[in-house]
Amino acid sequence: MLKIITQMALTAIIGLTLSIPANAGIIINEIFQNPSVVTDSNGEWFELFNSGLTDIDINGWTINDNDIDSHVINNSGSLVISSGGFLVLGRNSDALTNGGISVDYQYSGVILANSADELVLFDDLLTEIDRVEWDGGPAFPDPTGASMALTSISLDNNLGSSWATSTFLSASGNFSTAGVCNDDVGQVCSISVPEPSTLAIFALGMIGLASRRFKK
Repeated sequence: MLKIITQMALTAIIGLTLSIPANAGIIINEIFQNPSVVTDSNGEWFELFNSGLTDIDINGWTINDNDIDSHVINNSGSLVISSGGFLVLGRNSDALTNGGISVDYQYSGVILANSADELVLFDDLLTEIDRVEWDGGPAFPDPTGASMALTSISLDNNLGSSWATSTFLSASGNFSTAGVCNDDVGQVCSISVPEPSTLAIFALGMIGLASRRFKK
């Protein structure tokens, strides 16, 4: 009987583990849609942060908006975001002409509008991983020459109140923290360790109770 209960509990725990999306830790963390030192076509970029426990390869993922902008990431090999790491994707990877930003991957076919727009990220199975839909001012920041920076990785990044205008002046003259934590707006970047779910706790409890019964 104890063996059967233990097997059932372990099956439940394994099922929970497999149900957690492997790519769930990737979040859109910073958006630079309106540069002032260089043109939009040269200086637009956005940053991803991996808050998960494992490294994630985003080669083959898709960048979209809600309209016609689309780009499938093709790095001719892996494009890995390490656990707790950052990746900057931009329209121009040449630091001499993009405002001095170290861009890890150059994309095309996607424009970050200065007013309302969307940035949507899909994995290689076209499962939506993250999205940000900014409104150009009423709720989201509307900076020129500065990035929109997520203030906390625990907040919903599709809410304007979760973002602030970067206050860190880079060497290029723009305000941003490309490739590092947004600590200028109070962000603390850490790896998210999922809390045990109710079902997992229940399953472990079953094992414990059964063990005590059969020891008596």
